[in-house]
Amino acid sequence: MSHIQRRAESRREPREAVDFYAHIWGLARKPSPALLVNISPHGCMVRSDQIVPIGENLTVDVPGVGNMQGIVMWSLGTRIGIEFESGIGLETFLGMLSIMKGGVTEQGA
Repeated sequence: MSHIQRRAESRREPREAVDFYAHIWGLARKPSPALLVNISPHGCMVRSDQIVPIGENLTVDVPGVGNMQGIVMWSLGTRIGIEFESGIGLETFLGMLSIMKGGVTEQGA
């Protein structure tokens, strides 16, 4: 069993598959585009052209929610697993999913 599979099994709740553009940035990292691949109220996985080390603090601009601060829990190439510092409330999370389940939108839209 891989490290990523073990991490997925230890999550508080399952992640929802999405396919939506966002942006990530950190203290010493300029905003850059990222693709939200999956999300839960407590974390997400993004794909980005940035290589980000484990333990780095990042902000993710989550459509329908706003800026979510988190910490990189794992990183494998251009895939980044982020645990949010504070969770997304259920009503907000469900509203966000209704926006995201429509599919990928244009960057900047």
